[in-house]
Amino acid sequence: MTIIKIKEMLETLLQYEDSEITHAFCSENNTFSLNYSKELQTFQLKNVETGHIEHFPDMETTSLALYRIISIVEEEVTD
Repeated sequence: MTIIKIKEMLETLLQYEDSEITHAFCSENNTFSLNYSKELQTFQLKNVETGHIEHFPDMETTSLALYRIISIVEEEVTD
């Protein structure tokens, strides 16, 4: 997935901030969920296995974090 597609996905979360939309990303060992909190006005990236949640204040930092996760997943698939 390209960084442009990730940003489009994040824009959609912002556009529908009154709705609950969650995206899931899986790797061999971890599952991550992503949503937008209107209350906190942050993107929330949660490691489902550990329960750890990271908050990102803007699309740029969120897209870079997601890109790193997705890149790792794509590397696992090609190995």
